[in-house]
Amino acid sequence: MLEALSISKRFGATLALSGVSFTAQPGEIHVLLGENGAGKSTLMNVLAGRIRPDAGTVTLYGSPVRTGSPQSAIAAGIAAVHQSSTLFEHMTWEENLALGGFGFGSRLIDLREIAGRAARLAVELRFPLPPPGTLIEGRSVTDRVRIEVLRALSSDPRVLILDEPTSVLAPAELDGFLDSVRRLRARGCIVILITHKLSEAIAIADRITVLRHGRVVAQTTPRETSENSLAGMMVGDLPPSTAPTKPRELGEVLLEASDVSLEDRGRTILDRVSFTVNRGEVVGIAGVDGNGQAELVDLIAGLRKPSRGTISVREPSFTAFGAGAAVIPQDRDRDGLILSMNLWENLILPAPVRDRFTSHGLLDRESIDAQCAELVARFAVRTSSWRAPVSSLSGGNRQRFEVGRALESRPAILVAHNVCRGLDLMAFAEIHRHLSLFVGSGGALLLISSDLDELLSRSDRLAVIHAGRLVFTSPQQRSPAELGLLMAGKPVSTDPAGI
Repeated sequence: MLEALSISKRFGATLALSGVSFTAQPGEIHVLLGENGAGKSTLMNVLAGRIRPDAGTVTLYGSPVRTGSPQSAIAAGIAAVHQSSTLFEHMTWEENLALGGFGFGSRLIDLREIAGRAARLAVELRFPLPPPGTLIEGRSVTDRVRIEVLRALSSDPRVLILDEPTSVLAPAELDGFLDSVRRLRARGCIVILITHKLSEAIAIADRITVLRHGRVVAQTTPRETSENSLAGMMVGDLPPSTAPTKPRELGEVLLEASDVSLEDRGRTILDRVSFTVNRGEVVGIAGVDGNGQAELVDLIAGLRKPSRGTISVREPSFTAFGAGAAVIPQDRDRDGLILSMNLWENLILPAPVRDRFTSHGLLDRESIDAQCAELVARFAVRTSSWRAPVSSLSGGNRQRFEVGRALESRPAILVAHNVCRGLDLMAFAEIHRHLSLFVGSGGALLLISSDLDELLSRSDRLAVIHAGRLVFTSPQQRSPAELGLLMAGKPVSTDPAGI
């Protein structure tokens, strides 16, 4: 078995793990649950050799595993797919795989041979592969997860750790991925799966361990528990739902896309996309990752120009807002935050925020510190100090901070792309409480997500994007089954007006 005994780890004033013991058996899928900051990723990083604990030991089949050494963990047969991408952006997917087990033991690297071996493994897992020679920087988050899984499996590990791998998958992809995990179990592999999706944990786990505040609070099985029970173990009582109970009164159009198309190297990424978002409205866009959502966000943010059509960010008729549009990108570590900088430095990266704390070219550090401390408290960001680097935060706490910073810009329009990916139930509820307050105060929200439950509960109007084309659905056609068909590109009757 894999056994971790009495693992403790402290980061500054934060006790991430406190005497945690954890075991997993061969041929077992062991799900690890816990709220953001509970210590799940820290424990997995200890097992994978990325972190040396302050106390405790790790053994695999009775042999000690040297902690703090990824090379020793890999040599022992432990492979991990981490929540944040570890791929090289400016290298092809074949070159990234060559840096894993596909390239071990070879004096010369043959990328075509590596691609062939990867293709055989991908067929077994039912993963589609990108076109040959494609750079990672041009691939979707879903594609990146698949490449990381292939790279982890290339060394034929005895233990596979998966940290939130399904958070970017569409409903149609989820069942196939979970079947792939079950096939690994059938081969005798120990699979450790970190997830926040309670239904997923119940469906696939053999055993479940729950962490809270760096301690093990429960060990159970799907037969002995329920989703409600697991939620209580993870986060306690949830805040009341902030989903709108009645239609809001809409104001003027604040964001409009008119006949927008985007071409890139002869490929159509966005195809005649048109929509509006009004003051006081939430417009949701559902879709499998990689169908043009990221490029649409780039266009709204002004990072790209459309090949045809226009995107208009309009000034509201009242002056409660300080900025036109703010964007929360789906990849917080690559596009949203600068991890090596402190929280207060990240806070003032957006010009509308920085301008409020600048006088005659000088920053008012005292006011910045006070505002950052207030934001950290308001969004329940767990950190030792606003002077701490963002890299010291857990993934969920980074997301809380990023949402708070976007709202600190006082935008009229907020574009949120997979804003709750990888968040626990409490963080999900808290973030949507803040978003609801924003919309209720007259803001406009474009909510782009691969989570249908999130979109169905929050959107006033809902569209689906597939292969760069956007279609709106009517309220009568918003069942998960029909939306899943639309996300997969299957034709169903739709409402062009988006009523």
